[in-house]
Amino acid sequence: MKVLDFTKETDELENKLIKLGFHYQNTDRMESDGLYISSRLIITWANFTNGVTLQIIHTYDRYGDETNGYLKITDNCTNASVNMSVEEFMELERITNSHGTTFPRPEIFSERITNEN
Repeated sequence: MKVLDFTKETDELENKLIKLGFHYQNTDRMESDGLYISSRLIITWANFTNGVTLQIIHTYDRYGDETNGYLKITDNCTNASVNMSVEEFMELERITNSHGTTFPRPEIFSERITNEN
């Protein structure tokens, strides 16, 4: 039986991705070919509005132990990408794409003016 549960809490990384406007896309698993390529789990998130793709990549040794985890952020227009650790990503406050668009936009606070006559 499958259950959809909106009360399930997200982790800190997912909250950060959502705050930056990313949407979950898919999860892919690449199995090891034995000697040369390690197994990988790749979780892809995209920010369509700003043309940026983010992949969370977990690599595993032949025994199934995680050996490395990192993020790859790619500008979809130029295909330029940057790899960084989860810790480095968590420190980011904004991302600027190749078109010069920064997201998320700074929050603008406005006071509500009431007429008290």
